[in-house]
Amino acid sequence: MKNQTETFDVIVAGAGMGGITAASLLANAGYKVLVLEKAHVTGGCSSSYYRKGYIFESGATTLIGFDKHQPLRNLEDTLGITLPKEPITPSMNVYMGNKTVTRWQERDKWLNEVENHFGETAEQEAFWKLAFQISDVVWRVSGKNHFFPPVDRSDWLQLLKNNPKDVWVLPYALKSVKKAASDVGISNPEFFRFLDEQLIISAQADSNNTPFLFGAPAITYTNYTNYYVPGGLHEMVKKLEEFLSDHGSEVHTKEGEKSISRIDSGYEVVSSKGKTYTSKVVISNIPVWNMPDYTGGEIAGYFRKEAAKYDDAWGAFTMGIVTDDIFDDDMTLHHQLHIDESEKTDGLVSDSIFVSMSKRGDTGRAKSGKRVLNVSTHTKPEFWFELNGNYDSMKLQVQNRIIDILKKKLPRFNKAEIELIFSATPVSWSNWVYRKKGRVGGIPQSMSRSLLDWTPNKTPFQGLYLCGDTVFPGQGIPGVTLSGFNVYYRVQKYLKNLSNH
Repeated sequence: MKNQTETFDVIVAGAGMGGITAASLLANAGYKVLVLEKAHVTGGCSSSYYRKGYIFESGATTLIGFDKHQPLRNLEDTLGITLPKEPITPSMNVYMGNKTVTRWQERDKWLNEVENHFGETAEQEAFWKLAFQISDVVWRVSGKNHFFPPVDRSDWLQLLKNNPKDVWVLPYALKSVKKAASDVGISNPEFFRFLDEQLIISAQADSNNTPFLFGAPAITYTNYTNYYVPGGLHEMVKKLEEFLSDHGSEVHTKEGEKSISRIDSGYEVVSSKGKTYTSKVVISNIPVWNMPDYTGGEIAGYFRKEAAKYDDAWGAFTMGIVTDDIFDDDMTLHHQLHIDESEKTDGLVSDSIFVSMSKRGDTGRAKSGKRVLNVSTHTKPEFWFELNGNYDSMKLQVQNRIIDILKKKLPRFNKAEIELIFSATPVSWSNWVYRKKGRVGGIPQSMSRSLLDWTPNKTPFQGLYLCGDTVFPGQGIPGVTLSGFNVYYRVQKYLKNLSNH
């Protein structure tokens, strides 16, 4: 007997932070939403998982976005909820040779820190003053320009109407972070190395390839309130799952989309469990690289064309480690370790390693007296998919090299007893969160890509929309949350127009 078809107002494919944000906002507006997620938990790359008695994050992760004008603050205010979190300070330590650069949240304190380490006092003050100004404008403007990048005349008119006083920032879309720093007189190569490695974890590109309009928020995110989620990031996502359930919508884990097809009334989605669902609207939180696998005909052709524009993207080599808690009382939770050429090996090609630690006393993630460390470094996905019989030995080689680096550079790690250690490559990520070639972190910034050349959240096909890290505004939890807001406004406008005809 054929399965009975269930009908929803909106189907969201993929329960990453972008998709679940859009779903929650639509449910709050009274729509009946279905979220399909192939993995066993929601959150995608912004989630946590259980292993051998401990809770690990999907990757080494920071969390901002709750200050005024920022997306997660707006999400809480719109839904009338409070997401679980605790502020942390300082935001991060960066280890560069014999330097330890502390990323203080307080702007004056940060300026003193950067001047003490890199000199060029007047030049640094000019650079960071401009970076803070642009970043503050970007956050403020992004919260009110929901139809960006513009795709039609009405979008352009709304954009011009909303931002008469903020157009001064637009030229910085055409100037790199490195050029902006050079223009105020900064010349210290150590400082440019610092910028490159800060940008690689927030913008997926270096200072020469990141437009200052995007780079300013990326290099100043440690100067906004940084947070920690007790029990792991998934506790934050679970709060949104509960909201959806309380508002008459559904989240189905371990049930992904198998096909997305157009029908007269909108779309038909067949799930991996063989169930059929229909809706007026589908929002895909799936990376554009994956979309040709779930669609057909001209829709698949459109996504093949979009995916081809972003063929060069990063993967991650990640590690989960459990140690006894021998770390100093005042040790911050996030650490970036710079590495030099002699410390690299095949598969370890990045110039830095990022480490996030569980908070002392967070027994939701680790037993008393233990700490959980998540380690992440950029790697080329293609390398890991082409290893064939050498995969396991190469994975162990990179894991051992990273352990050696941690013992050398992460304070007191060399004194720790390691209880548990495991690693993952882009091959693992393709199996965990089903991202094509294991690509994570979104699309790298590029000076060659126009501000208007991002894949928009509105496709050429009525009722089919996108969110997540491969559409504007890109990567990071605040970025994908903002993409969820933007697609919500698009979809709400579309559904209202439908009901009026």
